[in-house]
Amino acid sequence: MINPAEILDALIAKLREIEDLVAEMDGDETRIYAFHNLYPKESNLTNAIFTQPVPSIMAVWNGTGPGNFGRNEAWKHQFTLYLRARETSEATASYARLFRLLTKGVPASTGLALQYSTIHEHCLPMDTPTIARDTDQESLDYFAVSITFTEIGDE
Repeated sequence: MINPAEILDALIAKLREIEDLVAEMDGDETRIYAFHNLYPKESNLTNAIFTQPVPSIMAVWNGTGPGNFGRNEAWKHQFTLYLRARETSEATASYARLFRLLTKGVPASTGLALQYSTIHEHCLPMDTPTIARDTDQESLDYFAVSITFTEIGDE
């Protein structure tokens, strides 16, 4: 099994290669980052979501479980991207735009839409992602994108 932190870091690198996505982060690629569950500094995901800067995308590994790839068993790694859209009155900077960029945006190194790009050499491109609304501690809405990567073989 691949260390999920490797997949998470590879995902962040690919997201930072999408020029329009970085532009939505006010041109600051460091606003696309990983939460690695490092004790004690990064051990409270709820607080990390609450204090997430605007705009930003925080990626988190949620777990790994068994799955199938054809007739073969495979590991499936689940990640969530927590989105905070930039402050604007323009609908073009909406969460829907971010979701589109997270699926159809093209990383410079692949030349393919992110959802068809290889993020890690030992994983298939992501399964079709989902997006859902959630609410933080101050009752402010944000969106979370769920992504799954299926491991090729058993590293």
